[in-house]
Amino acid sequence: MLLLYISLILLYFDDAFCAIKERELYELLLNDYQPLERPVERSDEPVVVHMGLTLQQILDVNEKEQQVELNAWLKLSWHDYNLRWDPEDFNGICDLRFPNDLLWTPDILLYNSAAEEFDKKFASNIVVYSDGTVNWIPPGVFKLSCVINIVWFPWDQQHCTLKFGSWTYDGYKLELQIDEIGLDTSTYMDNGEWIIENTSVHRNIQHYECCPEPYYDIEFHIILRRRPLYYVFNLIVPCILITILTLIGFAEPPDAGEKMSLQITVMLSICIFQNYVMDLSPPTSDSICLLGTFFMICMCTVAFSVTFSVIILNFHQRSPKTHEMSDWMRLIFLHWLPWILMMRRPGFVLQKKATLYPSTTYQFHKKPQLPPRQPLKQLNLPDAISDVRLAQLLLLENTLNYLVVKVEKFAL
Repeated sequence: MLLLYISLILLYFDDAFCAIKERELYELLLNDYQPLERPVERSDEPVVVHMGLTLQQILDVNEKEQQVELNAWLKLSWHDYNLRWDPEDFNGICDLRFPNDLLWTPDILLYNSAAEEFDKKFASNIVVYSDGTVNWIPPGVFKLSCVINIVWFPWDQQHCTLKFGSWTYDGYKLELQIDEIGLDTSTYMDNGEWIIENTSVHRNIQHYECCPEPYYDIEFHIILRRRPLYYVFNLIVPCILITILTLIGFAEPPDAGEKMSLQITVMLSICIFQNYVMDLSPPTSDSICLLGTFFMICMCTVAFSVTFSVIILNFHQRSPKTHEMSDWMRLIFLHWLPWILMMRRPGFVLQKKATLYPSTTYQFHKKPQLPPRQPLKQLNLPDAISDVRLAQLLLLENTLNYLVVKVEKFAL
């Protein structure tokens, strides 16, 4: 029991001693430390910053605004010669945590940021190791500008780039290097609409006309592929079925009122699909979605169908008492179109007439018909009554003769 008490007392004093040593180490490192000073031994040396990115999740792809929002961790590592110590002198302390505003940090920003605050990294702590290595992994929600091409929507692919670089330091003062992993997707959470097809990382050295110094930047390329299943079942298949209904409408009789109602309903439905696709499309004239083009063609087809249905219905309601067919309409509808469609009116035969029409046209001629019947003789009322009585007497005589024959057969 005494040994247990002694162990607890020693453990308490050891923790207190470690806390004292950690406080002394903080005071030692921050004494005369200037966070505005670059952590280099010579002023002509650049600070080498190794950079990487850990992609966590794709939050949103806004096709209309041409913006992509994602959650990622920015990994930055460099060496600070002012933050070195011997762990044996401080009870084995190998690493410390500092607020990021107490130490020098590189001003790495997303060049193509579309966020209102431009830089939305979380102010996380910085981990410093005894050999002077500094690791800073600030998480953030990055909203970037990305050119969205939806020509092949919903089977489209998008190529988006995150371009990071120092905002004020040139290449002689800060040199960016890609870390060992580059773009890490091991902890990525799948998105319901987009799949990461491929990733790559490139380092660029830019020279601007205003400044002769080189400027380093690192580009993280992400190729996204859309999952088309949702749009196929909810957009494309209904549109195809509605388009088929347009063709079915031509099979209805011309005087059917449902024909016009069906075609107008189909046209309104296609307009709704067209507006939905246009809401997804960016307001640009560089490219047009092929699916939207298909909807536009279907809409024009239905519009022509409605127009011709109105014309056909107008012709159908005409009669010889109200309208007279002109010569050109008779030529087109009674001669040319029947020959093209291989149609023949009952009681007519198709004969070639080379004098009035070309050698490839034909004319209809009526078949010979029977002579018309002679009109019935007009009878006055007394003659008609006598004829009816005569017919009744003849019918009665025939009935009596029939009964006599039946009785004779039965008697035999």
